[in-house]
Amino acid sequence: MTYEFATRELAEQPIVSIRERHAQAEIPGFLGRAIAELFETLRLLGARPAGPPFVIYHAFGPDDVDAEVCEPVVDAISATGRIRARILPAVTVARTLHVGPYENLGAAYDALTEWIRRSGLEPAGPVQERYLNGPGDQVSPDAYETEIEIPITRALVAAG
Repeated sequence: MTYEFATRELAEQPIVSIRERHAQAEIPGFLGRAIAELFETLRLLGARPAGPPFVIYHAFGPDDVDAEVCEPVVDAISATGRIRARILPAVTVARTLHVGPYENLGAAYDALTEWIRRSGLEPAGPVQERYLNGPGDQVSPDAYETEIEIPITRALVAAG
C-alpha cells in the first residue's frame, strides 16, 4: 500500500477513556469491550460523541501493551470507576491513513516513522490509532480505515 503523510494540529479534546495493560494477543478483545462500555456509558449519561473512537498506546512491551481506549465527547463530563474523563491537550501530529486489516498496520507505522525521521521531526508522545470504521460497520477487513497519528516536534540538531 502507498501511504500519504501530513501534519495536522489536533485541538484540545474532552474524552472518556478506559486504560489497561494486556498481553498483545488480548488487545483486540480489550478494545472491543472497552469501546462498547464507553458508548454505553455515554448513552446512559446522555453525552454526545464528538468523533470516532481511538486508542492511545502509551507503551508497547514484549510482554504487554499499555492501551487507553478513548471516545471524544462534545462536552466535558464526569466519570467514575474505571472510566476516566479528561481533556487531551492540543498537539501537532504526523498522520497517515491505513486502509486494510488491522494485522497490516505495522507497514503504516514503519512508513510514518520513516517519514517523520526524513522530515526532520521527532516523535513527542504516544501513538494514537483512530478507527474511522471497523468490525461493527459491516465492512470487510480490506476496507477498514485507521488513522495513525504520532505527536511530533522538530528534531534538535547537535551543535558541532
